[in-house]
Amino acid sequence: MYEFLVRDFDSEGGYIKKTTLDGRLPRSREESYVPWGVTLDSKVVYAKTGEHTGFNAGKGNFRLKPYDTNISQARRAEAQSVLGVMALNVAEYTEDAVNKVSTGIKQYLQAHKRNDSEGVTEMVKAQIGHYFFTGGRMGFGRISEEKAKDISASVIWEKLILALDNGTLEQKLAIHDAVGRKILPKLKGPEEVKYAVLANKVREAWFDDSRYRGRRKKSGSAAPASTVGGIVPASSQDIVGTVTQSRNRGVDMFERDPNREAHATADSFYDDVDVRNLLFGAGISGTTGTLLQAACAFGGLHTWNAELCKQYMLAIVGYLIGGGMHSFHESMAIAQKAGIVNYNPGSYVEVLPTSFLHSIKGKAWVARYYDVSVLGAIHWRYNSGRLPSHIQRSLVSD
Repeated sequence: MYEFLVRDFDSEGGYIKKTTLDGRLPRSREESYVPWGVTLDSKVVYAKTGEHTGFNAGKGNFRLKPYDTNISQARRAEAQSVLGVMALNVAEYTEDAVNKVSTGIKQYLQAHKRNDSEGVTEMVKAQIGHYFFTGGRMGFGRISEEKAKDISASVIWEKLILALDNGTLEQKLAIHDAVGRKILPKLKGPEEVKYAVLANKVREAWFDDSRYRGRRKKSGSAAPASTVGGIVPASSQDIVGTVTQSRNRGVDMFERDPNREAHATADSFYDDVDVRNLLFGAGISGTTGTLLQAACAFGGLHTWNAELCKQYMLAIVGYLIGGGMHSFHESMAIAQKAGIVNYNPGSYVEVLPTSFLHSIKGKAWVARYYDVSVLGAIHWRYNSGRLPSHIQRSLVSD
């Protein structure tokens, strides 16, 4: 049984409890609901469509805040952060897809090692050892803070292979990404052709061009590494939970650049963010693209069914959103470009796997954040009236 608060004109508090068996409110022509207010203890009050106009702030313990652009964004940040942390912590949601890629990478590396054992292990150390043996740097998915140069190539190799089998989700995805970007161009093979299939779709030139990408480094001292989960402020840690590794979050390092130059595709991306009241994390996610390329090269992503594709995307959500590097939209927009999921910007349930949605925690998350998980695509209702990014006067023309 799942409980919702629904506006009611006859009750003392202005709203009543409505219980459902499936964690969903009706969505039909005859009866549907929208987020309308928020209680003093941050619970959403829904109003039936047609009864959502006008606002009554209530009195005493029944006081309400209107569900506005700020509430919408705060709820969205909390919902996706909780989702990301759960994806990091519960392997069952994503392991079928993740293990396919990990197994493919192990087979690829081991096949090349048989032909040139010492040369391959030394090359792996030189190319990616520093990502995982960091010398004190706080990269998410690291294996150790020891310096790679102080560790033998054979030990680095063994620990990378072990992490593909038994490591944390962030370690596995960090290896997937690093092998695809740094090792595949060196060792080559038919996997290289598969890796390139998605390249033009998921890695457009403007992603890496500071004039158009739309992000800049925050001024002042860098925020310290932390275990705060997701993309929320540290004050929300008790709600969202923590990750196992302290790391430097992308959302603490970057902010939106109001002076980016106009660019047709970048304009379209940021227009979606503005018009639909979505979140800026650290800009569109290039790492989502390279992870999907790695899954294609080593795991056969192009042959997977929809459930496996959604599982791997949820793993990416764990790594990047749970890890605090990007917002959900910045990652899913790439998956949509690649044709991996059918993403309706702002909504969630359509792109999540049944391994999560049918779980006890998944059902509870959908109900708790129903305003976002199911109704997230209607949050244009709560946008702040900001002009689409391509016609904001602060932007510099080409």
